[in-house]
Amino acid sequence: MELRHHGIKGQRWGVRRYQNADGSLTAAGQRRYDRDVAENNMKKKENRAILKEGGDPDRWVREDLERSKKVVDANSDLVKEFKKLEQTTAPKPATKKFDLSKMSDKELRDQINRQLLEQQYNKLFSDTSSSEVSKGRTMVKDTLEFAGSVLAITGSALSIAFAIKELRG
Repeated sequence: MELRHHGIKGQRWGVRRYQNADGSLTAAGQRRYDRDVAENNMKKKENRAILKEGGDPDRWVREDLERSKKVVDANSDLVKEFKKLEQTTAPKPATKKFDLSKMSDKELRDQINRQLLEQQYNKLFSDTSSSEVSKGRTMVKDTLEFAGSVLAITGSALSIAFAIKELRG
């Protein structure tokens, strides 16, 4: 009695071999690989949507442009709102002007003392100093002006791209 082995050394029962010795795929291996790639692509959300709708890749470009345009518009609205807020909360110069020729020395001294006391009180009991507030206000203003100009340019570019896309389609 003689035992002969006609399989591949190390291969288990019921397991197919899909690669040649040099690493290239056999015909069955290529079919299996293609099938696995197709199944994995079907699992991806964006590919399912494209296949369901007949595959309109231009739709994705349109939606991206619209989404970007909305973001730019929202940011430019934010910049405008900040500018309005800054104008309403900006420190206003003292508008009280008194006719000094009609004031007596005592009234003038009382007015000056009152103004000095108010300044000292504000300096002592304010949360932040006016110099810190003005530095922060200046920095935010400069940042928003720069961001506003960038947003305006981006918005214009997106609008032009969106219009071109609509004209082509």
